[in-house]
Amino acid sequence: MLFITGMNVLAAEPLIVAHRMGAGERDENVLASLEECASLGLKAFETDIHITKDDQIIATHDGSLMRRCGVEGVVEDMTLEEIKKVNTKDGHPLPTLKELLVFLKDKDILMQLELKTNGDGKRLRKLAELMVGELKEAEFGGERLLVISFCLEGLKFTKEFDPKISTGYLCGGSDEKNILAAKEAGCDWISAELATTTRHFADKVHKEGMKLALWTIRADRDFTLAKDLEADAIVTDFPEKYSKR
Repeated sequence: MLFITGMNVLAAEPLIVAHRMGAGERDENVLASLEECASLGLKAFETDIHITKDDQIIATHDGSLMRRCGVEGVVEDMTLEEIKKVNTKDGHPLPTLKELLVFLKDKDILMQLELKTNGDGKRLRKLAELMVGELKEAEFGGERLLVISFCLEGLKFTKEFDPKISTGYLCGGSDEKNILAAKEAGCDWISAELATTTRHFADKVHKEGMKLALWTIRADRDFTLAKDLEADAIVTDFPEKYSKR
């Protein structure tokens, strides 16, 4: 899920965002998938980030390595060296945020970073701090960046370290308390689950001056519904397919 503030182009057609770098079409959250999709002209990507035991940032959705790599291990309990010794079942290494940023340098690509946590507030704050530091070092930000999370605390930490970073609150739709919470946290976007998003909720998000992203689109009927709800961004596992619609 990724979304950029202040982009007038979104008023005409929703931004197509490659969820987990296009997990329905390629190996998820790996540099090879980002490179290939970018070569096809895709412009917006989402990835998840975790902090390792030795304070490095790895791009992967799960806290465990079992589903992706077929081995025991929890990212936050492992060092970067240990993680780099294993590959995904499709043979790709799990990339670091630094590696992704090297590829993204000077490219017209939008990236959404989803903060992941095991529930430890201190480690979440550390993740936000390290992320902001790496983004600044790589000079990656502005309208090319959005940081999102289901955890508002993580978004507040992000703003603490860099108030200029755009943020988005991940949530289920329908409950207007989510809109209020996002506004109070200074969010620019709400990224809501399509299945629970009503027309009233979508209209309320826009009325409150925020952008709306809808996830995760995997079927044609859902793509049509997201467009009917006037989503500013459509987050999909099949970005190559839906970028051609």
